[in-house]
This record gives sequence, C-alpha cells and structure tokens, in this order.
Amino acid sequence: MGLFDKLLDGLGVDSQTVGKFVDGLVDSAKEQNAKRESERAYSASVEPASGDSWGEVMPQEENQYNYNGTYIQYFENIFDNEFSDYEYEKEEIAGTLRTVYSFYSGGRKELVLELMNERSSAKKIRNEAEREGIPYLRFYYDHDGWWNTRSYVVRRMREALS
Repeated sequence: MGLFDKLLDGLGVDSQTVGKFVDGLVDSAKEQNAKRESERAYSASVEPASGDSWGEVMPQEENQYNYNGTYIQYFENIFDNEFSDYEYEKEEIAGTLRTVYSFYSGGRKELVLELMNERSSAKKIRNEAEREGIPYLRFYYDHDGWWNTRSYVVRRMREALS
C-alpha cells in the first residue's frame, strides 16, 4: 500500500472513488475548455457587416464612437444632413441622462426620438407619443456593443417617418 492509499484509507475513502472524482473533474474541465474555444471561434468569425449596428467589433462605418465629437453632435449631424427637410426641437430632460428630439414637417410633429442611457427605463415620452399617434424611436448611447452606425440610425428614422 502506497502513501497516498494510506492517507485515503485513514480518511475512510478508497482510491477508486477518488479516481472517479478526479476523472470527472478532468472531463468537466475539458468540456468547459472546448465550449470556450467554440465560443471564441464563433465570436472571431462574426464581424458586423456594414450597416449592422451591434457586435463585438466596431464597424468601419461611421458610428457614434468613431465620430469626431460627442454622441449628441453625432446624432445632430445626421439630423442636419440626412433629414434637412425636417425641423427639430431638442429637449434635455432635467435630472436625467435623456435628450428628446421632436421632428416637424409643415408645423406638424412627425417623429419623437429619444437618446437615453441604457439603465433608463423611462417610458413617459414613448407613451405620450403613442397616445398622440406619433412615431417614436429610442437610441441607447452607452450600450456596450451597440454602435449606432450612420446607416442604422438613418434607416430607422426613414422607416419611422414613412
């Protein structure tokens, strides 16, 4: 009987039970490692295509993070250049990290757009727009992996305004 067997015998445990336990741990570790490798390989193969606004890799397309300015300036640049037919009013919601834009055409409100923090669950502006029958959009400016690419913002706004 070896030293290891004597120790186990002193604890009232047989070496076969310990062997099975260790084999189980090794198998579990191998499974976890294989799963991690599979996830890494999948993540590396999924590059967001131009126009997609989410993913682990920042798209080459202009987005709020590679724009030379703040996220407010980024969105307003899109509003000014892509939606120049509309006038808009900007409202900073006091005590919050939210900015609301109301877009008008011919004096009629056509769209309500809210830029907000991902931790905000406010629904007041959205509910008001819904009651008034006005399209509503929300963009989170700080959600990890959400890039708000130019084409994504423009596409959503055009869809809401059509």
